[in-house]
Amino acid sequence: MEILNDTQIIEQLKLGNKTAFEVLFKRYYRLLNVSAFYILRDEIDAEETVQEFFVDFWDRQLYCNINLSLKAYLTTAIRNRCLKKVEAEARLQKKLVEYSYGLTEIDGEEEEQVPQICTEKMLAVLPVQRMQAFTLVHYENKRYKDAAFEMGISINSLKTHLKLAVRTLKDSFKNAR
Repeated sequence: MEILNDTQIIEQLKLGNKTAFEVLFKRYYRLLNVSAFYILRDEIDAEETVQEFFVDFWDRQLYCNINLSLKAYLTTAIRNRCLKKVEAEARLQKKLVEYSYGLTEIDGEEEEQVPQICTEKMLAVLPVQRMQAFTLVHYENKRYKDAAFEMGISINSLKTHLKLAVRTLKDSFKNAR
């Protein structure tokens, strides 16, 4: 097939041309895979997300929704899918933490652990990155530089997460009293 521009690819897709879909896949797969990896930080998850997207793109005829830039549509769609995946994982982790705290029974011997449990429950309410930043710096005693590197963010971003986490925890402690 001759070299097609994005507008021609969309037109051919609307006509049901599978060869145009193959051209689209070959042209954008690597870019979308890198974009997905940047958000998900997992090579296999990124590949699966992009492949699932292309299957949906063809099966559900999502190309009919494209009015302007094909590249912009594809990158936005992958970004949104990845962010939804990250949010779902965060919700799952939060539920697991809450569930594990629900299993902890407090009896006479464990009453001195109540402040620790309350603190951990309040930490579980924090968004994932704030909780991770707080845990790395305050529980694992990591330096800002090391914690930021482990999280894959800048030191300034880490400081912002810590500041917001501490503010949220202070407010939680005030409300708990």
